[in-house]
Amino acid sequence: MALGNFLKWVGGGIVAIVAALCLLVQGAYWYGASMLPQRLPQPGREYPAAARELLWRTLGGGDAAISARRLNAFSYTGLIFETLLLYLDRHGESMLPAADLGLVEQTSFAVRDGLVEIRRARVAAPASTSTSTGSNAAALQQMSYDHGFESMALFIRASREWPAERMADFVLDSGDYGRDSAGLERAAQAYFGVTVEQLTREELAMLVLLPSHLGGRDPHCAPEAFRLAYAEATQGIGDSKLPALSARTLARLKPIACPPDA
Repeated sequence: MALGNFLKWVGGGIVAIVAALCLLVQGAYWYGASMLPQRLPQPGREYPAAARELLWRTLGGGDAAISARRLNAFSYTGLIFETLLLYLDRHGESMLPAADLGLVEQTSFAVRDGLVEIRRARVAAPASTSTSTGSNAAALQQMSYDHGFESMALFIRASREWPAERMADFVLDSGDYGRDSAGLERAAQAYFGVTVEQLTREELAMLVLLPSHLGGRDPHCAPEAFRLAYAEATQGIGDSKLPALSARTLARLKPIACPPDA
């Protein structure tokens, strides 16, 4: 009997902790969401299915169809417990998020960066629209305090408002691809002088991998190092259709002035 009562107390305590955490996350979400605009920034264009597929593969999605789960405060709380249990089970070993969560995470990061730039521009506005250096510093400090709440709200809201394909468009349209090109469309012009639709699959893969897998190398300035990095990256994304980076692709690159240490 005593053991049964003890287990009831333990079970009740666990339920109470989970309920309290759900309420805490819901409150944090409401607070973070209150700082977000009613309409979030949108991607500049829709990208081809092949570009979305390659991005999905870089996130570990493999051959599965691109998708993303819809989250709320309760499912987000479940993710917290799930991540904690996996972390303890792997004895602190780092791990990559599921592909769909990685897509939501990258989308929320990209949206947040855009919002931060807009706010910084407002804070740094001329004296006619701002007050003083002291107030500017206070505003930036407050932004840093609210960063975590806003990030969580963006994570949940992005998963609920956008289909996975739209999220992929935003990530592709926001990445830093080098050569002063923000966005895959600009990168296609900067590297090959063509539109995204005119890229070969190999060229498209090269550009999609650039922001996160190829170490910021320019393929024109360090072709051999780039070729090795590309080969390693493509092995990790599970795409049997992609051959090793060909000399023909490298030859099509638009030349640039390389730094002396390249």
